[in-house]
Amino acid sequence: MIGSCGNEKDSDALVIVDLKSKGRNIEINSKLKDMFGEYMEKAIIEILDEMKIKNIKVILKDYGALDFVIKARTKVAIKRALQGGGK
Repeated sequence: MIGSCGNEKDSDALVIVDLKSKGRNIEINSKLKDMFGEYMEKAIIEILDEMKIKNIKVILKDYGALDFVIKARTKVAIKRALQGGGK
């Protein structure tokens, strides 16, 4: 089951999730990964823990989003995947 949420615009992020993955796999694509990648990953992990998701692949395409945007996009992408996928 795949879900996505977000945009490829400045100050936003696109999050794509696949719930058929084994374990947790987080892929971050961002120009700011060297400076903020750890914080981006932490934001995603907080949502995964909150939603009790153990098996998932998350692809984050970041365009300068703040942590609360990444969290919201991740949560909605997961909910969409659980409902059958899509945007």
